[in-house]
Amino acid sequence: MNSTPGHLAERLAVLLSRERNLSERGTGILGTTIGVASMIAMLGFASNVSLGLWTRSTVDSVAFDAARRVATAPNSEPQSAASLRQIEAAAIDNARQALGSYGQRVLLEFEHPNSSVVVLHVRSPAMGLLPRLISAGPILGAVDRRIIIRKEGR
Repeated sequence: MNSTPGHLAERLAVLLSRERNLSERGTGILGTTIGVASMIAMLGFASNVSLGLWTRSTVDSVAFDAARRVATAPNSEPQSAASLRQIEAAAIDNARQALGSYGQRVLLEFEHPNSSVVVLHVRSPAMGLLPRLISAGPILGAVDRRIIIRKEGR
């Protein structure tokens, strides 16, 4: 074995560099894990907000169309309550069909404060992607409002 001072210095440098490489092994795992977890959390939150806003705007649009359909329905002067109820029922059925399977969870009720306006009360639950344990706070997408439209021709 060669024991010259130059050979010993080389051997010491190799051992020190190997020790340094071993001591730094796995140091990026915590930062990487936190980064990936925060990215997944932000993606989940953004998806939940997008789904809630999309659900809310869809229900709002379909309900407005149903109220407009009743307000612009051709009416005769002595319009009976039965024909008005048929028009309202048809508008609600069309709205439920437009909403698909979510339409069964949406409550649509026509109210009659007077004969010059159509009032549609809309209530729908929020739709979210988060588990119930996490989503105990406010969720976007729930609708509880009244749509008021003046009747045409009056």
